[in-house]
Amino acid sequence: MLDHRLSLAASLYVPSRIGCDIGSDHALLPCHLLRSGICRRMIISDISEKALMHAAYQVHHQHLEDRVQLVCADGLDAVTEPCDCISITGMGGETAAQILLSGHDRLQGCTLVISVHTDPFFTRQAIEKIGYRFTAEKLVFERGRYYIVWQCMPGSMHQTEDEILYGSLLYQEPSELLLNYLQFRIGVYSRKLAGLLSGKQPKAEEVAEAERALRFYRERLQELGGSDHAAIHE
Repeated sequence: MLDHRLSLAASLYVPSRIGCDIGSDHALLPCHLLRSGICRRMIISDISEKALMHAAYQVHHQHLEDRVQLVCADGLDAVTEPCDCISITGMGGETAAQILLSGHDRLQGCTLVISVHTDPFFTRQAIEKIGYRFTAEKLVFERGRYYIVWQCMPGSMHQTEDEILYGSLLYQEPSELLLNYLQFRIGVYSRKLAGLLSGKQPKAEEVAEAERALRFYRERLQELGGSDHAAIHE
């Protein structure tokens, strides 16, 4: 059974003869993709041998050994043959960006499904640099946290600095969850700005960053007709 974040990632996979999941850990996503028929075969990879043992157990438990290649490798080094779709989830944005930039020659035009826990701007920059564009940017709330999941395909795009920092397609599909997310981000940056300004010598660049984020999220909230108050979810 997948959680909401991994279910969203699975929904963004394209039907694949071969799929690949980088940083798979317990292999819940690739096993679901195989059992649901979205992928015929999967390369399941992790840089950690211990994590790969967890993946191997899950594959064995679901009797999928004949459709899986388990690979202990660093990032896209795991891609030993052309894949139709590759997922990179569950890691920091800077790590995911490094994986994309160092191994983009192995992508060969495949679809990407990506979700990072922190610093998404690093990943957004990398996606543009490797010649990919966003085809979906979806929001999900899971275990007290908001996550963004992207689907990316080959193609040129030019992101503004705000789009790199805060996203783009995300705000084109209004929903109650998006309103809550915007209110939550406003609350986060309001508290951060108040804390900075209460200090004796606040750093000007940090104040400017918080003010810029507040302005962006408030403008998006206003466009959606929402009220400017902090969301319950923290």
